[in-house]
Amino acid sequence: MNKSLKEEAEKLLQIKGMTKGSEILTLAHYIESKHGKKEVWTLERKLEELGCPIHFNEIEPAIWYPESWIVLGMIVAKELFDWKDLYDIGYNSPVFSFGVRVFMKFLPLKAFVTQIPGYWRKFLDFGEIEGLISTEEKNCGTVRLKNYMFHPDMCLYFAGFFLRLAEYVIKSKKITIKETKCIYKGDSYHEYVFKWL
Repeated sequence: MNKSLKEEAEKLLQIKGMTKGSEILTLAHYIESKHGKKEVWTLERKLEELGCPIHFNEIEPAIWYPESWIVLGMIVAKELFDWKDLYDIGYNSPVFSFGVRVFMKFLPLKAFVTQIPGYWRKFLDFGEIEGLISTEEKNCGTVRLKNYMFHPDMCLYFAGFFLRLAEYVIKSKKITIKETKCIYKGDSYHEYVFKWL
């Protein structure tokens, strides 16, 4: 077994914070869509070896589970399936969530910005998120993620995730996103700036 992965698992599983089972199931749906059902079982076996026995068929969407489970699951999957990073799964996560797609598609941008903190709290019991629309620069917005520190690989996951959410509420064919502040680089929060035409 990869020693560094074992050490990573031990560290991650100590971090507190809960998420809804629906988010963990998103990982299983993504892997099944990309690699097939057998590979979901491969991931389960690997996670069990690392002391995190997740059985995706026993996860209940509305029940709370440790956020460390999904983060570890994505890090292990990245290694198992040779993913370059976690951006693609972040970008596609909302696709597998019916609630996200419906909720976001019917929100105007200003409502999205004001409601995103409440939306975050429905799925995670820790951390804070805020959305801001720039008053100085046209077609520019910011998402700030505070008190979320599990693993640096999650930075690209959230870049993909926030970009997909922005695509649901901003009527533009060209939207870009960039992480401009990062806890892992000494900043006090993660900040993502998105721009559109």
